[in-house]
Amino acid sequence: MFKFWIITTTLLFSIFAFGQDTLSSKEFRVLRQQMAKDDIKALKNSILLVQLKTKQNTIDAYLKRGNTKKAEKIKKLMEQDNKNIIKGFKEYFTFCPVYFYYSTDMKKVKNKQLSDVHFLDDSLNVKKINVNFDSTNYYLANIGTSDYRNTTLNNIPNFKIKYNNYVDFEALLIKNKDFQQLSAPFPYYAKTHEKIKVSDVKRWETIKKMNTRLHNFYNSNR
Repeated sequence: MFKFWIITTTLLFSIFAFGQDTLSSKEFRVLRQQMAKDDIKALKNSILLVQLKTKQNTIDAYLKRGNTKKAEKIKKLMEQDNKNIIKGFKEYFTFCPVYFYYSTDMKKVKNKQLSDVHFLDDSLNVKKINVNFDSTNYYLANIGTSDYRNTTLNNIPNFKIKYNNYVDFEALLIKNKDFQQLSAPFPYYAKTHEKIKVSDVKRWETIKKMNTRLHNFYNSNR
């Protein structure tokens, strides 16, 4: 990871060292490509932490209103969907090792308190993982819409070029450990659905698509 960061930092320095405060379109394209190459090589040698939704706030709201039946239905559907996602990654994702955690632990992940995160097994039970996060790099994945205000393009000093990095549909998204969405040409998303009830086949197709795109991009940039 360190050598990839050096490459991008050197490229940034060469652009801005002589007082240039904005990028030309060509410089922007070159820098984006280098950032994507750095990330795909780094991800290959990292682990991917996948966030699973619980819809706990929705469940709690129904429980508060006394609608136990609806709350239980949503809980069961989310459990089934999360098991489908885990199974899909286990069977169809080979790019790098993957671990799973609930969205209720997102704050701990953001604060990089990974030793306090409850990682999950195939049955959604908490399990201990043998990972030293002091020496292991990691990326993040979740299902949702993109946040164009927080992407790796924000790491470019004085970034002013108009560029659409927004995904306005539900997708499996990949982010770095700082929760910054990765940027094209890195294959940072694969379209999917956020509906509570989604067929296992649709989930698996999304995961297979992401896996294929990552392998293809990695092989074309080795």
